[in-house]
Amino acid sequence: MFVLDYQTPEKATGTVAETYNVFLQKNIPVPAPLQLMSTSPGLFDVFFAQISYFMRHESLSFPLLAAIRLLAAHQVCFDHCVNLNQTWLSKTGLSAEDLADLAAGRQVDAFSEAENALLATVSKVLRKERIGEDDIQRLRALGWKDSDILDACAQATNMLGMSSLFGAFSK
Repeated sequence: MFVLDYQTPEKATGTVAETYNVFLQKNIPVPAPLQLMSTSPGLFDVFFAQISYFMRHESLSFPLLAAIRLLAAHQVCFDHCVNLNQTWLSKTGLSAEDLADLAAGRQVDAFSEAENALLATVSKVLRKERIGEDDIQRLRALGWKDSDILDACAQATNMLGMSSLFGAFSK
């Protein structure tokens, strides 16, 4: 899959194998970007710590995070993540229409007003638009903390860098 030496789930050892088991025990494929990061033990630990942070996020639900990743994947034509996050969103109950609305930047019926507003902000960040004080005030009024807003946007923008690495080192 990659031109660098990395650990596949079948051949992983040590802490990498233990980390991969977090996914495999839940019948979730080990994310390909995580496999790429196994090339560098230090970056692997940092990358998994970030994944773990989002997995336990108190405000950003699994479907919302998957939607954020899907928006970013569409932005950078990261097909692997588009397919994976669409599959996960379908399993959480989003319809084909919901997925089409999300891709088109429209409100998604499966998400609340607050979640749709946050997704709209993430989309603005992905388009490299400025987020104004009015945008932030609206999100706060809908119940989002500033840390939630930054976390959601960071989840999306982190995928931009990963897509560059993934593309550069893929076979």
